[in-house]
Amino acid sequence: MTTSQTAPAPQEAATPAAPAAAPATRPEAYRPRRRPRLLGGGPRRLAARTVAALLALGALCAVAVAGAVGVRGDTARLHTTVAERAAVAAQLRFALADLDAQRADTLAPGRSASDLDVIVGNQLNALITAQQRRSQVSDLLRQLGADRGQGQAVADLLNGLGRYDDLSGRAAYVAEQDPDPVAGHPPRFAVAMNVQAGNVMRDQLLPAADALSAAYQRQADDQRAAAHDAAVRWGLVLWALGLAVIAVLLWWQWEMARDYRRRFNPALLVATAAALAVTLAGGLALTATADAVNAAGEQGLRPWTRLAEARAVAAQAAATESRWFVHDSAFGAADQKQFDGLVKRLDTLLAPAGYATGAERPAYQDVLARYGHFRADDDRLRALKRSGDTEQAAAVLTEVGRGDVAFDFWDFATTLDALAGRQLDDFSAHAGDARHSLDGWPEVPAGALGLAAVLVLVGVRRRFAEYR
Repeated sequence: MTTSQTAPAPQEAATPAAPAAAPATRPEAYRPRRRPRLLGGGPRRLAARTVAALLALGALCAVAVAGAVGVRGDTARLHTTVAERAAVAAQLRFALADLDAQRADTLAPGRSASDLDVIVGNQLNALITAQQRRSQVSDLLRQLGADRGQGQAVADLLNGLGRYDDLSGRAAYVAEQDPDPVAGHPPRFAVAMNVQAGNVMRDQLLPAADALSAAYQRQADDQRAAAHDAAVRWGLVLWALGLAVIAVLLWWQWEMARDYRRRFNPALLVATAAALAVTLAGGLALTATADAVNAAGEQGLRPWTRLAEARAVAAQAAATESRWFVHDSAFGAADQKQFDGLVKRLDTLLAPAGYATGAERPAYQDVLARYGHFRADDDRLRALKRSGDTEQAAAVLTEVGRGDVAFDFWDFATTLDALAGRQLDDFSAHAGDARHSLDGWPEVPAGALGLAAVLVLVGVRRRFAEYR
């Protein structure tokens, strides 16, 4: 064996191995970005929108019902306060003052100094009127006694009235003991008792009645303002919430039409129309109520308050005039001063400027004309007494004929009472308009929006069925 046969074959130059191919990566599929949804898609989203619509309709119904109930209650309380409280208190003031005038008038008549068989003056009319006024005062106090809030004031009036009845009754008793009183010259002790009774009336009863009347008038003013503001406030809230609910319902229908590729839902359209009707009708009704309440105050309550006060002041002036006649010169000077002050108040209260409409001015002028007759009678009475003609003055004070104080004051007071009653009727009419503006409420919004809620459920029923 040769060496060449046994030598190992030379190794071939090593060649670098090719690197293994990297495995191919699969490209990531494109996923479009989804719009975020609050509750995801499908029935959950539809259910959430349905609940939101129902809650919106419920809120609108609650506002409409609460506003209607609240405003109607405010207007009812206003009418009750004026018609059953303030008006009664105003009548009480007049009845007390006129009672005092009639009690003083009973002392003026008597026999003629030249002929004891001739009776001068009309005492019977004063006695009958005083009895009527006393019964009226008791009835009015009984009505006011039903108000527990003013129970103490009514009790104080009753106590003072007992003192007044005692003193004026003693004055009448003393006067009756003189069998032949001369007209215009009642017994001195009767006059003294009448002075004390007048002091109780002037210092206790009339101020208490004035305070009671003023309290009810303030209460009426506060309630009128509260009713007006409540109507405006509820109206604005109803408008704002109603428009928001309508916007939500319209947006939801647009979204459903886009998502489900269908036209607008008829049931939801009717529900939206019901919400729109409640919003429009409620806003207009509450606005009308606010306007009527404002008119009740400006055209009824405000002028009536002035006329009611004028009526009471006029009766107080008549009482002062009657007591001036039977008093001596010392007390008469104070009575004269008080009468002048009351007349100045009357001149201001009876002025129609700024309060009377064109249609009411003739009635105001008629009252002023009759007031002028009363003032003319007073001038005549004082002139007769200054001249010493006491008997004729007593006749002018107590007789019931044209040109006499008793008749012309009755004529003036009756006409003034009729005008005040007319203004009170205007108030009642406007207050009635305020209540009637909300006739059918809260039944109308409750029924309409309840139907709207049912229609919402009917409208989404088919959409839910598509997911089954």
